[in-house]
Amino acid sequence: MKMWITRQVSIMKTYVFYFLVSAAVGLQLPPDFPKCRRGDPKINECLKPAIEGALKIMEKGMPEFKLESIQPITVPSLTIGEGKGAVQVVQQYENCKIFNIPSGKIIDVDSLITENEFRLNTTIHLKEVYLSSQYKLNGRILLLPIVGDGDCTIKLKNAKVPVELIGSPIEKKGLKYMEITDLNVHLNAEKVEFDFKNLFNGDPRLGPEMNKILNENWKEIFDDVKYAYDEALGAIFKTIANLIFKRVPFADLLLP
Repeated sequence: MKMWITRQVSIMKTYVFYFLVSAAVGLQLPPDFPKCRRGDPKINECLKPAIEGALKIMEKGMPEFKLESIQPITVPSLTIGEGKGAVQVVQQYENCKIFNIPSGKIIDVDSLITENEFRLNTTIHLKEVYLSSQYKLNGRILLLPIVGDGDCTIKLKNAKVPVELIGSPIEKKGLKYMEITDLNVHLNAEKVEFDFKNLFNGDPRLGPEMNKILNENWKEIFDDVKYAYDEALGAIFKTIANLIFKRVPFADLLLP
């Protein structure tokens, strides 16, 4: 089963990443799950540590929500299509693991939360977040041929990532819930490092040379397909968020 997000991005979802999604509703949050009040004039100040605290709890996993640990986040398959400039190759990744999201620090929060409206903008700082995966490449980057398959790591260093969540109220069994309908991510990093093993069938000269070229030109390469990574992460985070938002009554998630 494959979900197409755009022509450039697809995510394979066998069990919705690595956890089963059930129809359970009316669940209660763990006692230590941080909560804020919608009517608090300083709600944004409350939400900053609350979001960080929620990430730490999700790092441990929440079995009652069918949510395993998000350190790492596991994605069975991810496909990033060609860019419009430097990247003329389809990137295919299998057994993807995304590390260090729970260690993020919230820089700022701006929210509009009412009984029937939910909009939250935040920026998260990630000292180092990285993808570990098996890859397949066959195309061109910077007009140079690139082909290979094997293990790879893509690291984003000192990333500041704006995230926007938009929700819409839904009703189940007489209780109001807030479904996250849109979750937008914008990756920005001071540096991106690529390490693709077994390029050119393990050629001891061409492989390291290509990795060197990729890292010397990381910004041009990453910027060409950044929007596709943004969409992929947005879809992943939206699914995770709704495991909680669509199961916990809104009045329990964000107190009146």
